[in-house]
This record gives sequence, structure tokens and C-alpha cells, in this order.
Amino acid sequence: MRTTTHEHAEHAFTAVPESVAQARTFTTRTLAAWHLDEGRADDIRLCVSELASNAVEHGTHGIGTGGVFRLRIDADDRHVRVEVEDDDPLATPRVRPESEEATGGRGMAIVASLATAWGFENCASGGGKAVWSDFVTG
Repeated sequence: MRTTTHEHAEHAFTAVPESVAQARTFTTRTLAAWHLDEGRADDIRLCVSELASNAVEHGTHGIGTGGVFRLRIDADDRHVRVEVEDDDPLATPRVRPESEEATGGRGMAIVASLATAWGFENCASGGGKAVWSDFVTG
């Protein structure tokens, strides 16, 4: 009989631009501790960067307002799920149409292209939303 390993880690970050790098570092260390630092690790880190950037810029009622976002990482033998929760239930993520003139707005397109699946849901407490991405790893 095969046993399934379940791992969970989470951390709260202040919604400032510097926290995006901290979230990426947290992800790198977590995946390494779980021996998942190869394979999809680069895709997972990039998606964490995009989701954290969106939380800082769009999901915490403005940069520098003292908002917080929470990063959760869950893994089992075949999947990794990352989830970034912020405090704004109205700023919903979407993939924008491609534009050569645009200087931003490609984050969710990157997530959609790298993750096996992605989406968002309102938090049960009603105070925000969680944007998630799943990765098949095994």
C-alpha cells in the first residue's frame, strides 16, 4: 500500500513590494525542505511572484496601506498548490488580452500558462479572496 505525504506551510507578509522577493524565498526554502526543488519549482516560484505582486498592487487596498497577504503552499506526492490570500474581495484576477503596447498586466497570463489549473475564491470570512494555482509534479 502506498502512503501519501501531505505537506503544508504558510506565512503572512506585509503588502509592500519587498515582500514579493520574501514570498519567493519562502517558497524556495519550503520546496527544498520538501525535496521538491527540481521539476516544477521554477514555475511554482514564478507563479508565487506573480500572485504576490498582484496581492501587493491590487489586493490590499493600495500599496503601503499596511495590508497583509498570506501565502499557503500545500503538497502531496503528485501536486503542489500555492494560494495567495489578500483582503480585497472585489479585485478579482483575470487574464488580459495580449497587447504589445501594454507595460504590465501579464501576470495572470503567465500563471495560466505555467500552472496546471488556477482560479480564485472568496474567503469564508468574507474579508478577501484567495487566488490559487495547482501544479502536477508526479
